[in-house]
Amino acid sequence: MTRVIGTIGDRLLGMLLKEDRAGACVPEHGSFCKCSNHVRYVYSCNGPCVKDGTC
Repeated sequence: MTRVIGTIGDRLLGMLLKEDRAGACVPEHGSFCKCSNHVRYVYSCNGPCVKDGTC
């Protein structure tokens, strides 16, 4: 239960602060999310997909 609360706290902190200042990243951080219109998306530190480059 403590780990769940800590993970939720990290995600909330990640939403409020910039990614490089947030606490621990989600496990998927940096992994491929999708490719749409020749744009590559990866998971950001706090979870959502963000633009990373071209694919």
